[in-house]
Amino acid sequence: MLVNSRENEIVLITGGAGYIGSAIASTFASYKSKLILVDFDKKNLDRVKQKLNKKYKITIDTFLCDLSNQDMVNNLCQNINKKYKKIDTVINSIGMVGTDDMQGWNEKFENQSFDAWNKCMQVNLSSIFFMIQRIHKSLEKSKIASITNISSIYGVVAPDWNIYENTNINNPAAYSISKAGIVHMTKWLASALAPKIRVNAVSPGGVFRNQQKIFVKKYIDKTLLKRMAIEDDIVGPVVFLSSTSASYITGQNLIVDGGWTIK
Repeated sequence: MLVNSRENEIVLITGGAGYIGSAIASTFASYKSKLILVDFDKKNLDRVKQKLNKKYKITIDTFLCDLSNQDMVNNLCQNINKKYKKIDTVINSIGMVGTDDMQGWNEKFENQSFDAWNKCMQVNLSSIFFMIQRIHKSLEKSKIASITNISSIYGVVAPDWNIYENTNINNPAAYSISKAGIVHMTKWLASALAPKIRVNAVSPGGVFRNQQKIFVKKYIDKTLLKRMAIEDDIVGPVVFLSSTSASYITGQNLIVDGGWTIK
């Protein structure tokens, strides 16, 4: 039997103040789910909480956490486990992205730094694994437990360097490699946590964020649908994979890219 109601479902979203994370949070808020939002950006985290509280009048709990700091990750998990005896859904939307301004990050290959690489691996990959390791017992108490990780098309295919020529955008190696790690970690966790917890991934293509016109033009020329993604394009697949409509789906990576990767 498919259960469509998400009311009172306890949903933990890492990166809950980010573009995609806050869009996902807004959708679950409209379903009257109970939200746990995690992010390192206090200003945006407070803004998202106030906005959703005002519009939907739901229970929203926020935790400030720098996921590159393992001690903070440990404290986060301890606090969540202490406060919540059960969690139904985890959505991992946290991550360093290509436009992050850390020195040695959004650089050409020869200028990418050791520190930026390590921070990316910690935030995009390690933090997710160890958070799940520490809270999975709370998920096991749910009858509908699921985890959905946000990866990227660059976790599946190599970059097309042509689209970056004559732009201020680069493609950090650590980003792609960490996202590939998320895809395989999803499979590993699906195997390790079955049958009580389903684990899947969504791999978006490029999301429009007012990039340079030359970049956007070259990017959309590679897509079958002739546009970049918007946040709502990602929300639907995430909501589906975390729902009981996907109750027989686990260990999968759903690519949401307008046809980019089939060429």
